[in-house]
Amino acid sequence: MSGGGGGQGAIIAKRGVSLSKTYAVIGILMALLAVLLSSASGLIGSASVTGAPTGSQGPDLSTALPLVSVALQVFAAILFSAPVLLLYVYDKNNGVLEYFLSLGMTQGDVYRQYLKAALMLSSVLVAFEAIANVTAGLIGGTAATSLVVSALVAVIALPVVAFDSLIMMSFSSLQKQRVGSNQPLGMAIGVFMVMPAYLVPLAVPSLALTVDLLLAAATAALASVAYLSASRLIGREKLLP
Repeated sequence: MSGGGGGQGAIIAKRGVSLSKTYAVIGILMALLAVLLSSASGLIGSASVTGAPTGSQGPDLSTALPLVSVALQVFAAILFSAPVLLLYVYDKNNGVLEYFLSLGMTQGDVYRQYLKAALMLSSVLVAFEAIANVTAGLIGGTAATSLVVSALVAVIALPVVAFDSLIMMSFSSLQKQRVGSNQPLGMAIGVFMVMPAYLVPLAVPSLALTVDLLLAAATAALASVAYLSASRLIGREKLLP
């Protein structure tokens, strides 16, 4: 079982979705809403060209909306991977992680399996969002913007989900026994980490792309450090019921 690699991660991902479909459904709905919001920038741009009043009184929505959509799509990816985080708490409380340890797996091995599962789920949604973005962009005449949005979502969402997974596992001792009655602490931290990507496009649109790229780089660095430190941050005793 310890040698399953990606196969074990896929099993954990399927078990997570089976355990709680609510987060997956909410994640898909939020992703669709975010894609619609991004595609609305094409309509706003058309209205500007045809003589509708444009904004000297606020941010240029045709520029701001796609970048706000980036943050919402990242939120959706975090939600979509949440069932794996809930499953981790469920498995810890029911002795599944203790069973993994009895097979000779280290705490780092266990962490990597749940990390793979979370990244698998989030990657599925990010791919879905990319296809939806490009399709909406081709229909609305904003194909170039949709490609930028899709790239930003991918480079921000996957590191955030990876970092979330470690934080949730590190604080697993704070979780209550009833699965589904509490949200993983790591997921909440991840949402707050992405808040600049939501707020800056509305406040200072000209800086939004720079902030998104800096956020992606910083989150990727944090996720890498967290991954390399996983075995030291997560003690074996934290995997026991």
